Amino acid sequence: MYRVGICDDDKIFCAGLEEIICELAKELYREIETEVWYSGESLIRDLEHMPCPDILFLDIELYEKNGIDVGRFIRADREDYLTHIVYVSSREEYAMQLFKLQPLDFLVKPVSKVQVREVIERSMRQKARSRTLFAYQKGGAFFQAPCDRILYFMSNDKKVILVTEDGKDEFYGKLKDIAAKLPAGFLMIHQSYMINSDYVAQYTYETVTMQDGSILSISKPYRKAVRGRIRELERERLHVGI
Repeated sequence: MYRVGICDDDKIFCAGLEEIICELAKELYREIETEVWYSGESLIRDLEHMPCPDILFLDIELYEKNGIDVGRFIRADREDYLTHIVYVSSREEYAMQLFKLQPLDFLVKPVSKVQVREVIERSMRQKARSRTLFAYQKGGAFFQAPCDRILYFMSNDKKVILVTEDGKDEFYGKLKDIAAKLPAGFLMIHQSYMINSDYVAQYTYETVTMQDGSILSISKPYRKAVRGRIRELERERLHVGI
């Protein structure tokens, strides 16, 4: 799932951009989820309790909390440098003010489908490369872990325990939000466990044994899908036709 955010107080512009993105989802054969905000205040309020989208089309000239304020919130307050921000405006003179906020692009209204497609495809390519690292925040610090060294994630109340070849760490989060940031090969086997299939030593109908010796339960709703997906991934690694 690739998540697109739009924040603009021009409802007609938002509707037009949503339509373009819907068309691109079909053309690119990608599942794209779009969410719209009409003010910087409502966007900031929601981002205090939810993950940022993969890409955010953000109007600069919003009332009260403008696009620059929102960008500072994402970069400074959330310490999020992974969300791609695409600023949109009817005027070009803002471009130099945005340098420190590291936008992916700056588009002048009206925007075309060709422009939107170019930035979304560029964002998707960059996201695909960056997802070899899993990024997370703990306290005021920002961390990254190579995905190919992660064995599994375990949910414990509001915290997530990250188990890697190098040890363990924990941070606040939800497995369903983490899943959207990971490459293929990570499987949800239980509401409390998400594993890296590359580190499965043995699996039965009810459990998975990881290479560090951990034995994790597979809950009933996931058993059929887990067995099928692990076999599929094994065949792909062996280059055997499915």
